[in-house]
Amino acid sequence: MISARRSSTRLTAAAVAVAGGLIALAPAAAHATPALTAPTVPAELAVPAGNHVTARYDAVGYQVYECSTAGAWTLHAPRARLSTRGDVGVHFGGVDANLPAGPYWQSLRDGSRVHGGGAVSATNTGAIPLLRLTGLDSSGTGVFAGVTYIHRLNTVGGVAPTTSCDPADKTFKNVYYSATYYFYKKD
Repeated sequence: MISARRSSTRLTAAAVAVAGGLIALAPAAAHATPALTAPTVPAELAVPAGNHVTARYDAVGYQVYECSTAGAWTLHAPRARLSTRGDVGVHFGGVDANLPAGPYWQSLRDGSRVHGGGAVSATNTGAIPLLRLTGLDSSGTGVFAGVTYIHRLNTVGGVAPTTSCDPADKTFKNVYYSATYYFYKKD
């Protein structure tokens, strides 16, 4: 009987010690994931106060161009994968998905989607421009729901071909690009 009490007391003491240790670690664990900080951007791309970064994804894919009636390559739509340690979403043009015109980002994990528009750009020599877009509408309840602004930064490649094209040729030209996208929501 005494032996059983001692074992019970030791188990209780061990449980309290473990629980106390977990409670002591809880604040550290809560702060282990750092908040995303807003990137430094040219003044014309600044996001208005009252918005904060909620997601950041690297993108790899194509800027897809088509031949205009004037014989020049014009943007048809983007087509890219969003990733951060594995694919998390896709970036595409509404024109390719029977949606209103403009760029879209959709999560592969939760199905949420945001539609961007109202682009403001800044030149990035040798690559597609840096952009700030406004979130026009969103769907779902996940990562892209309620997005107010989107930045396209760190662009590499993706520039339209400078050669002329034949308007009768209905083929597309895929030009590789990469970028980093930041997504904002209201505070």
